[in-house]
Amino acid sequence: MSKTNNTNNARLCHIVKWENFDGYGFNLHAEKGKLGQYIGKVDKDSPAEAAGLRQGDRILEVNGESISTKNHKQVVEAIKQLPNETRLLVVDPEDEDDIPDITKTPEKQNSPKEEKNGPLNLSMTAAELRAKLAAKKKFDPKKETMDFKKKFDIVQKL
Repeated sequence: MSKTNNTNNARLCHIVKWENFDGYGFNLHAEKGKLGQYIGKVDKDSPAEAAGLRQGDRILEVNGESISTKNHKQVVEAIKQLPNETRLLVVDPEDEDDIPDITKTPEKQNSPKEEKNGPLNLSMTAAELRAKLAAKKKFDPKKETMDFKKKFDIVQKL
């Protein structure tokens, strides 16, 4: 029931509750010194285990929504949003370093290019960042209207 997303080593685990099992069969926790929410113990022979969820997996999204800015309580609420199923986009702790994560590159924080495009969102997931960059329109200086005085000033500076 799990699907692999090869672009960033993430797995989509679709967990469906069973009639003969109470809950999904996993617990959620934060790890000291790390951002995000992680999968704790996964019960043997549980819906979570059958869906491919593993202890230590970092949760990136719940039901298609990023949890990067959510606290523990909000993530639990997101998981419980649908009554009998949930979809968790997770990454194995061994693959976590392979995911481009803007929070791991603070030296980019003061880049002039990023400053003029708006504030830097350090809690954005890699998937969100790719979507945002793809949606952004490219700046074309040829299409910018410029008055004659401004053009003259530019030429004078050459």
